Amino acid sequence: MIDPAQIGDSGALMLRLTFLLSAALFLTLLIGGQDYGQLRPGLAAQKEERAAALALAEASPKPVSDLVVAAFVPEDEGTPEPAPAPPALALPLVTPQPIADSLAAPSDEVAASEPTEVWFVTGATVNVRAGPGTEHAVLDKLSRGDAATLVSLDGTGWAKIRIEGDGIEGFVSTDFLSQVAP
Repeated sequence: MIDPAQIGDSGALMLRLTFLLSAALFLTLLIGGQDYGQLRPGLAAQKEERAAALALAEASPKPVSDLVVAAFVPEDEGTPEPAPAPPALALPLVTPQPIADSLAAPSDEVAASEPTEVWFVTGATVNVRAGPGTEHAVLDKLSRGDAATLVSLDGTGWAKIRIEGDGIEGFVSTDFLSQVAP
């Protein structure tokens, strides 16, 4: 049988030993962990070389003959020649084509037009679907304020859009699109 007095003595002994071990670890880390400014051998050599080069540079003054005074003195050559004109850039002219006058314009087929307008998402989170309707699979989601290029509109209330950064083309309900950024 275990005597309760023995448990108290061994508990106090364990506490004393734990404290002694903690104190020894603390002193070891305190003394051994100090930084005495030691450097790795390669860094010490570089530091000495830099100090010697700096001392040499400070000790020897620069002769005045090495200094160059810069001054701009314009030469009088008469009338300057005009600079040649920059080459003209040949860019094709693109005329914007209107997509549609109204979102609710009735039409049986999707209008085939080049992407010319950027529209913005007005809903909190909007699904981009594979086809014009909620029965089609969701390809991606857009957040409020996201921009998409309008590819075409149809009369059923769906717009085909292209997300330029991702290259995804899909359909979004026109209820959640606006030509003005929210």
